[in-house]
Amino acid sequence: MKLLIGIIATDEGEQLFILNNGRPALIKAEGNHPEKMYANYSILKQHPLKINDEPMSGPGVFRFRYGPVTSGVREAGCFHLYTYGEKILRATIDVSWKQREMGKAMQNKSPETALLLAEQVCSNFAISHSIAFSRAVEMALELSPSLFTKNWRTLLIESERIYNHLHLIYKLASSAAQKVLAAHVSALFEDALRLNESLTGSRYLMGINNIGKLNHMPDMSNIQMVAKGYRELAERFTKLYKHSLANYNYLDRLHSAGIITPVQAEELGLSGPSLRACGIRDDLNDATEHLISLPVITQNQGDALARMEVRAEEIVNSCRYLVDHLRASDSWYDTVDKDTELTKTGGTGYAVVNSPSGALGYYVEADDGKVRNVGIFTPSYPGMHAVSRVLEGLIFTDFPFVFDSFGVHFADAAC
Repeated sequence: MKLLIGIIATDEGEQLFILNNGRPALIKAEGNHPEKMYANYSILKQHPLKINDEPMSGPGVFRFRYGPVTSGVREAGCFHLYTYGEKILRATIDVSWKQREMGKAMQNKSPETALLLAEQVCSNFAISHSIAFSRAVEMALELSPSLFTKNWRTLLIESERIYNHLHLIYKLASSAAQKVLAAHVSALFEDALRLNESLTGSRYLMGINNIGKLNHMPDMSNIQMVAKGYRELAERFTKLYKHSLANYNYLDRLHSAGIITPVQAEELGLSGPSLRACGIRDDLNDATEHLISLPVITQNQGDALARMEVRAEEIVNSCRYLVDHLRASDSWYDTVDKDTELTKTGGTGYAVVNSPSGALGYYVEADDGKVRNVGIFTPSYPGMHAVSRVLEGLIFTDFPFVFDSFGVHFADAAC
């Protein structure tokens, strides 16, 4: 599968940042008719910050503005919902309130300083942004981190996936007025953050990663306690999840809400759980060579329920992956090679990681030890387009189930 995740303007002309069967690559756009090859080319090329911004009019139609500072909107973002009552006729999403031009802010800074900014793009995906940026820099500077560093980066991404997915399911349960389920999942979310802190010292996995290495080693004295914690978390969540599947009041709220077809998903350039919920494998696990034994979870319905089910199964699989690898982590010290030292000061690099919500990519140009150009490509931007599209024709009570099920964030979409 080929997926276009970004368009980059370079001195050599326009470059397409793609995933080819899970592997990131840059190809020239000239003469390749990218608009015919990739249905989402025009979306990424135009890159509007006001998504689906076409006003509507008609008998009784009015615009309902929701945000940027409104109860229920967790970030500074704005929805313009056109309606004549209960049905949503069109949904314009304005992500400009969170536009901070983080790529420009990284320019002319050292890679280490720019890395700190990458972590601040979207705190929910801090380690994904950090690792994607550092891998791109490492390619540019021809740095080769040790297997120890690579292994720990993979584990940290799975830790981030677990707490993100738990929080998303908590929001869905809350929106469906499933207070008991929401309370239990919220407790598991807190447990996941505490496990992060026990392992790394940071609840949201910040300040751990660096260019070509880790800033500090995870706390090996707590390693078996953390492994036990993830095993218990998986067991407790599995019981909750099975119980929730017997609650038809809950499932009915998610079933058929915000359906995305496989064709629409590819047209919008979706990846991650939102794409896999349509029955399409995105091969993102292959973006990390040392990532093994994690099955690709898919569903076929393409609705909010399918997106929740994909994430629920990924929580359990990620916990099991962490347990298996944390138990064996003591042996890593016996075979680990040292991280290579910096010898090159310039070059071009790019990388993609399998973030909790999909393909997250960075493009970096470095020169004289400074970052000169940065491109950031996140799963939340195409995800916002998907939210805007599927809201049309639904009623207002479907809104939270659609928006939350895609796992998108304004900060991640606007950068």
